[in-house]
Amino acid sequence: MAHRLSEKLGTDAIASHHDSLARPIRHDAERRLKEGKLKTIVATASLELGIDVGHIDLVCQIGSPRSIATLLQRVGRSGHALGKLPKGRLIPLTRDELLECLALVRAVGLGRIDAVQIPKGALDILAQQIVATVAANPMHEDELFDLCRRARPYHGLTCDDYDEVLQMLGDGYGGSRRGAYLLRDRIHGMLRPRRGARLAALCGGGAIPDTADYRVVTEDDTFVGSVNEDFAIESMAGDIFILGNASWRIRHVREGRVVVRDAHGAPATVPFWLGEAPSRSDELSAEVSELRAQLGQRLEEGGEQAAGAWLEKACAAPPEAAAQTARYVATQRAARHVLPTQDDVVFERFFDESGGMQFVIHAPFGARINRVWGLAMRKNSAATSNSHCRPPPTTTASSCPWDRSTAPGRKAFSTWSAPPTARRCSRRPSWHRPCF
Repeated sequence: MAHRLSEKLGTDAIASHHDSLARPIRHDAERRLKEGKLKTIVATASLELGIDVGHIDLVCQIGSPRSIATLLQRVGRSGHALGKLPKGRLIPLTRDELLECLALVRAVGLGRIDAVQIPKGALDILAQQIVATVAANPMHEDELFDLCRRARPYHGLTCDDYDEVLQMLGDGYGGSRRGAYLLRDRIHGMLRPRRGARLAALCGGGAIPDTADYRVVTEDDTFVGSVNEDFAIESMAGDIFILGNASWRIRHVREGRVVVRDAHGAPATVPFWLGEAPSRSDELSAEVSELRAQLGQRLEEGGEQAAGAWLEKACAAPPEAAAQTARYVATQRAARHVLPTQDDVVFERFFDESGGMQFVIHAPFGARINRVWGLAMRKNSAATSNSHCRPPPTTTASSCPWDRSTAPGRKAFSTWSAPPTARRCSRRPSWHRPCF
């Protein structure tokens, strides 16, 4: 996007900001934004716009932010001054995202926001804190246990969990000394740091997993950014890709480095990075379900025109967006006379382009429920029908490919338990006709 915009606005008027870019490049973009030299900056969540960054006139959110709090935080960075009005534009990429964006705007208008979920008893973080504490000052096990339980997330920490963490930090794991950072005196109950514990606490803290990325450098060893390992391995000398708002030609790939030279704006491919997609919050999932249910009611009472008019009023939707959403939901409702909500879970079967049968469960409960449900389905289907379910690609559906000759019956679903918020299912899965 930044590359295309730079072709229209000029390279000096636009910049990009992404975790994959080198720190000097990111800092240069931030400096130019503060000084007012940029007309547009294309950024991911890596750029936290604040009052010290500069004046922002308008925030354009491409796709759904997947949570109410994220939308408020990002749009609120525009007009960040006393007496100014924050302005933002939501640009959905699909009709389903259009419905989600309308639910977002409606939730904001009603003053609703996501609840803060504080993890309780995370043992990986506990292990890091124990290593850091003991590295600074050797302590008795009981004294450290009391200290840990004073923190609210670990108020319910049990002795068994605490002892297991200490055993791992003292003996290591995987049959080796890997992860053994403490010397544990089981007779006197004292904990002392091993060599390297202090360095591990300083450099290895945090819960973000390491990524296998290749460094992108120029021929004079200037660091440009990073790309995913799979992308680097699949690339060849002479390939051109975009990083930031510039295109780069690959010279060679070796030893964790991609050596490039400037391609001077030549047509290029877009690299990819692997990671978890943002998951939809529980509160936004409930808003989507409620909006879909109320929209279905308006369609039943007054048709598409009345439903569109209601969307314009309830969600501050433009007439075109309201009409398209009403038409989209009306098509869904006409096909099966039921809409997927948290009260009605819809099971859909269809055949893809290759003739393979696909089975999709439409359940708008959010990622925390759907991801676990999808993993349970995957294990169950592999055990009963020698097929494999794919964990939910979105926060509203899970999909499973089935072989026609081994399509499972009700036994394949006998061990599933519906989420507590799902009071009933609209129908059982049918293997004789599609649900949509």
